[in-house]
Amino acid sequence: MPKVDPITLEVVQNRLLQTAHEGGYALIRTGASPGIVHTKDLGFNVCDPAGRPVSYSLWMPRHGTTLAYMLRATRRRFPDSDIQAGDMFLTNNPHDGALHNLDLAVLAPCYYKGQLIAWTACATHHLDIGAVTPGRAPNATDWRQEGLIFPPMKIVERGRLREDFFEFFLTNVRAPQYQGLDLKGQIAANNVAQDRLRQLADRYGVDTLLACYDEMMDLSETKTRERIRRLRPGRYHATQYLNYDKMYKLECTLIVEDGTLTFDFTGTDPQSRFFVNEAEACTVANVHNLFICLLVPDLAINEGCFRPLRFVLPPGTVFSCLPPAPCGAASTTSSHRTASLVLEVLSKALLQSDEWWRANAAWGTGMTDILLSGNDRKGQPVFARMQIFARGGGARANKDGVDAGGVVHSTSMSIANVETLERRFPVLYLFNRYRVDSGGAGKYRGGMSTEAAYKLHGADKLDANVWYVDKDVPNEGLEGGLPGVGPTVYLKRNTNVNELLARAAPDYSDIQGEEVLLPCQTPVFPMTERDVLLDQIPAGGGFGDPLERDPEAVLRDVVEGYVSVEAAREKYKVIMLPGYTGVDLEATQRLRQQAHRRT
Repeated sequence: MPKVDPITLEVVQNRLLQTAHEGGYALIRTGASPGIVHTKDLGFNVCDPAGRPVSYSLWMPRHGTTLAYMLRATRRRFPDSDIQAGDMFLTNNPHDGALHNLDLAVLAPCYYKGQLIAWTACATHHLDIGAVTPGRAPNATDWRQEGLIFPPMKIVERGRLREDFFEFFLTNVRAPQYQGLDLKGQIAANNVAQDRLRQLADRYGVDTLLACYDEMMDLSETKTRERIRRLRPGRYHATQYLNYDKMYKLECTLIVEDGTLTFDFTGTDPQSRFFVNEAEACTVANVHNLFICLLVPDLAINEGCFRPLRFVLPPGTVFSCLPPAPCGAASTTSSHRTASLVLEVLSKALLQSDEWWRANAAWGTGMTDILLSGNDRKGQPVFARMQIFARGGGARANKDGVDAGGVVHSTSMSIANVETLERRFPVLYLFNRYRVDSGGAGKYRGGMSTEAAYKLHGADKLDANVWYVDKDVPNEGLEGGLPGVGPTVYLKRNTNVNELLARAAPDYSDIQGEEVLLPCQTPVFPMTERDVLLDQIPAGGGFGDPLERDPEAVLRDVVEGYVSVEAAREKYKVIMLPGYTGVDLEATQRLRQQAHRRT
């Protein structure tokens, strides 16, 4: 291979990043589901001819790793003689690499003048895959109850869509009006990216392009090992818990050695009989994602960044399940805890180094998922996923956590506008707002989370598939910071909400009705137009002693409505002047001194 000059290498590297970006945009512009168009729950890789990522997912980063796993599985299943120009392959098998079976990947070889020069790979979350209940199956005890599992198979053959396969897919999913466009959007995304790659080969030549791949990965590996060497060698341990049908113990030990990191998950509980497990690729993807965010966010991310990482994943556990254990909720249950464990052990290591400022307390960990299905008053099918990703970010070692910062392992996702959801689905939001006192108290406050209340509007009744995890598991702070709140979902039945709406927009506390705190495992139930759901999202933990927080920062939080007067006094020991015009510094100092004496 020719030696590539630094300028050409930098230009090609940035063109590859832009190619992956354009592939994702092509899906966003041609897909139909809100999760794609608004939430941007997707990933796009450009890989070398051997399947190694040279442009790691610019969208939801975890897909960068799972796409690499699925591409390797595809190349194992199909010999080179069965891979032709114009072919595309589809898979969603978690044991071949998918986060879970609702994440469908379309993988495509890219040829230039008869030579394989790259692979492109696109993954996105689909609304349904034919499980025993709409969307996911919270009570499934076998992965075959969770819907269709596709091993790697051709969906496009020599440039032509396999109509038999496409019809089979649409017949077996519950939202074909969306999912057909979503799947074709994935095909279009690959086509767009491959056009850009052939243009790149035209400009620089195939030999230069292939040489760039190797040099990019080698350079990223070198820089990554340099960053790891800034950490103090040693062992850093964390134990956390996952709450669904019961409490599951989860463990991770980080071993820092010369230029390498080993993540050992020995001690984690055996796999669950329910869908909160994750397969190996999902766990590795979450580790990769947190590693990128904390240690190397400024590097060009590709296969080379992950060469210094090692894994110990005992099979048959929550973090490395085996069939027939279900794992349909992997991406949003055990995944969150994988990310939280890795965040904790890496932050402990960072706090012992010159990179201390990168440390984070736990982000909002826990998941609420609400899917409404049925028909509206016009008889039109409804399939509405009301998920909210606006979790609070964990407080950092030198500043507050990000309010409504999203999911720690899916950093590029967003939430749909309320108006968009109301236009597309028969729902009416009463509010979607910050959740007061949600962020963990500390010298630096954990990020605020959100809460939303809504009712049906334009449908008399829909089936509600509601489940969530970690109701009783707090999101821990660091260095004396307090935990952020966990998730909860409440249902008020047979309310007076319609009468209240005739006069003004009611708050949840104004609504009279039978209130129920839904359990984590809730059977599908009918929701009527007089019912109201309250979805409360988890928030981040605090960092440092709350008594060291600047009283003026507490005052700003009270004025903004983030922290109540009661919490300001109880957690921060800060006393407000009448009308919140300032802080009573003398009273605050006395209260804090009393608190110090008690401790």
